[in-house]
Formats: sequence, C-alpha cells, structure tokens
Amino acid sequence: MRRAMLLAGILGTLFPSPAQADTDVHYQGLRIPVPAGWEVHRLGPRSTECLRFDRHALYLGPAGEHQLCPAHAVGRTTAIHVEPLTPQTNALVTGLLAGRAETGHPPGLWVRDPAAHEIRIAVPQAGAFITGSYGPSAQDLERVLTHITVDPPPAEGSAERHSGVAHRRSWVRGDGFDTCHAPSLDAMQAWRRHFVAANVYIGGVSRACPDGRLSHDWIAAVRAMGWRLIPTYVGPQAPCGPHRVNFTPDSALDDARAAAKDAVGRARLLGLRRHTPIYYDMEAYHRHDPVCRHAVLDFVDAWTRRVRALGYVPGYYSSVTSGIRDVADARGITKPTAVWFAHWDKKPDPWEDRYVPRGWWPGHRRIKQYRGDHRETHGGYTLNIDNDAVDGYVR
Repeated sequence: MRRAMLLAGILGTLFPSPAQADTDVHYQGLRIPVPAGWEVHRLGPRSTECLRFDRHALYLGPAGEHQLCPAHAVGRTTAIHVEPLTPQTNALVTGLLAGRAETGHPPGLWVRDPAAHEIRIAVPQAGAFITGSYGPSAQDLERVLTHITVDPPPAEGSAERHSGVAHRRSWVRGDGFDTCHAPSLDAMQAWRRHFVAANVYIGGVSRACPDGRLSHDWIAAVRAMGWRLIPTYVGPQAPCGPHRVNFTPDSALDDARAAAKDAVGRARLLGLRRHTPIYYDMEAYHRHDPVCRHAVLDFVDAWTRRVRALGYVPGYYSSVTSGIRDVADARGITKPTAVWFAHWDKKPDPWEDRYVPRGWWPGHRRIKQYRGDHRETHGGYTLNIDNDAVDGYVR
C-alpha cells in the first residue's frame, strides 16, 4: 500500500481529547458503553496499572499482583471494574450481601452498598462480575450500568478459542500488514506464521490495484488459514489533497453515501457479512484549509452514518497529521467506530503514539501503520508492504 507522505512539522503537542460517547468495549461476554472522556485500562496478572476509583475509567480484567498505586489518593467518582466471575467475587453478591440483592439490567444480581458508594453485579450468563463506584450520586453510574448488555452467542463457525472458552471477538491484537494487491494463497500461507492480520482493498474509485486474486473464494481460503482481515475502501479524496479524484464541499455528503453503499455491496459480494468493519482510506491532505477540512468532516460523518445504517462497522484510515486529528477534534459529527492511523515512526504500539492520545478510540478500536512501503520476505515469498500494529476491529 503506497501512502502519501505524512504532512510534517505542523503539529505541536496534542492534548488528550474525550473519547466518543458511542464507544463500545467487548469484554467477558459483555458489551460495555464507554462514556466520553473515560480511559480504558486492561488489567492482568502482570499488569502494574493501579485500579483506583478516584478517576473516570473502565478497568477490564483482574487487577495485577504488583499495582503501582500512588502513596496517597482520596475520593471517589464514577468508575467501573469488570472481571471474570469467580466463586470469590460471586460471594460478594450471593453471600454476605444476598439479603439486599435485586435483579436488574444487565441480567444479573445487583447489590447496592451505599456505605462504600458501590454497586456490584454478578452476571452469570456472561461469567462476569462488575463493580461500579460513584461519588455524591449513583445516578451517572446507574445510567452506564443499565446500558451494559450481554453479547449474543457466537454464530456457528465464528467462535474462537481464548483462555479455554469459545467466544466471538470482533477485534484482534498482533502484527499486520497491508499491500496493494491480494497475494497468492501460497504466500498468505507462508506469511501466516509471522502475522495475524492483513488488509484487503475491496474497491473505490481511487484504488490503485484491481481485484486480481481477490474474490469470495480467496477471502474464505485465507480466513480458513486463520487470517483476520482489514477491509478497506479507497473512494474520492479530500478537495485539498494531491489526488486525481476528489469530492468537493458541495458533493461531500452525496459522494460519501454513494461510497458507503458501494463499499457495503462489494463487501457482501466477497462474503464479508454484517458487522464487518470497512475502513475508508482518506489519504493525507493539507488540513490548514478550513473549507477543505469541513468538507472532510462532512464526508466522514455521512460515511459513518450510512455504513452503520447498512449494518456494517464504519472504520477510517488517515494520517495522524490530517484526517485523524481533524476527526478526533471535531464536535457535532458522528465519528467512525474504529480507526487505522498512519504514523511512520517505526514504533509498533498503537497505544503509545504521541499524536494519538489513549482517550481517542479506546478499547480495541485502533490500528497503527508504523512503517511505510518496503519489501519483506517470509517463507520464500517477497511482498511490498506497510507494517501495522493491530489492536482493533477486523473481520
């Protein structure tokens, strides 16, 4: 995949921006809405993150044995910790406090502990235990808790194995790559030992390479190898970009809707079903033109709305110095569910990029393209690729 060079020298220090209010995180069989401005922390046996209830945050997983907590911290606010339901955590609801338990939504056993300013929920259906804290009032916490839902069971053939439990994941974490054309199946088989995800260009007026090997059968074959795919659509580009086919401020809405319809139609022909993410490729552009910037935001808003209305997950690829920053900073638009950002700093960590704060698209919703066009050889097959660090939505 050849990218326009990132616009350089135009960003100073970026300040964290609140997360989108429609963010959903999937964990332990639950779909959890993440309020705007909250951080998402992933915990585990080796994690040193301090689980604390004096800041707005969602904590996922059991707290580590060696937490690095401040020496002094006071106060409580709205925060949530979700971890697997164990006999010990279940006893907090069904044992000592069982006399004050009630049923609620999500379906489970609720216990309110006003002395501790906590609400605890055991959700046996998902094997999850939720602890929510609050400050002066429980109203904000209850609003979040009542919107947590249990994910539907995985469709036949779509389950994956994780920690011995079969479940469906819409995301993957690991190494990925993107290249202009669909490689041979032999190459994909050889490269599978080194990567978990690969991009596929499914269409668009600005797509440089034709379908070639890409087909319904090719998709099925590589998925059978265990590949997770990043479907990408390359439609008309920003008015102030260096590309041949551009939308205009007047045509942005119509062009975005048409692109979304075509992208979803092509995804269906390739066997990519509903709830598949489709990333719109918006190459780097000169963001200091306000008319152009507003046209891009109109386009992204319309693309996101239409893809979502058609039953697919709207994604967005762009440079950290133009399209990603503009959309993250924007107010009053519908933002893509997942992002794929280009920053060729050769640092393969999507969560430690200086231009993309952790509050932007948290919760397994980001991919970082960290190295540009170069050749790699694996298993005797050489491809021109870009490298990606994936902790995001894939198919």
